[in-house]
Amino acid sequence: MLGRGILLLVFVPLVELILLHQLVQSWGLAETILLVLVTGVVGVGLARQQGLKAWKAVHTQLASGQSPSAEIMDGVMILIAGAFLMTPGLLTDTVGFSLLIPLVRRLLRAKLVAWFKHRTVTTFRTQFPNAEFGVPGETADTDEDEPVVRVVDPEAPSP
Repeated sequence: MLGRGILLLVFVPLVELILLHQLVQSWGLAETILLVLVTGVVGVGLARQQGLKAWKAVHTQLASGQSPSAEIMDGVMILIAGAFLMTPGLLTDTVGFSLLIPLVRRLLRAKLVAWFKHRTVTTFRTQFPNAEFGVPGETADTDEDEPVVRVVDPEAPSP
């Protein structure tokens, strides 16, 4: 995981430099700088507007007694979008503006939830006192299956 992070820290700025160099070659230096500044200012403004909307949605969900997990994930993605948009470059601006599109956030949120659920599988192991000797900590020799643990999704509709 650390290797991927280091690779991204080297690879992304390199790609950004190549893209900016190509843009300077075709548009010119002044136009490229203006484009980077405009996308940064517009992007941060949009991220701020959507971030405030997500913040209000979190408060609305909390006030109604519901779990605001989707709204919190949206807020985090909007925060990341703002960081990408403040970073000069075409690739980061593209990712940042993409994260400001609600449909993209919804699709990414579904993927992230599935990934988190896959990564957070928990196994519980229980010990029963030995019924024959009454010694705590030893497991009883029985032919019964181990207890089944069911993970409940708090946002799923109740049966």
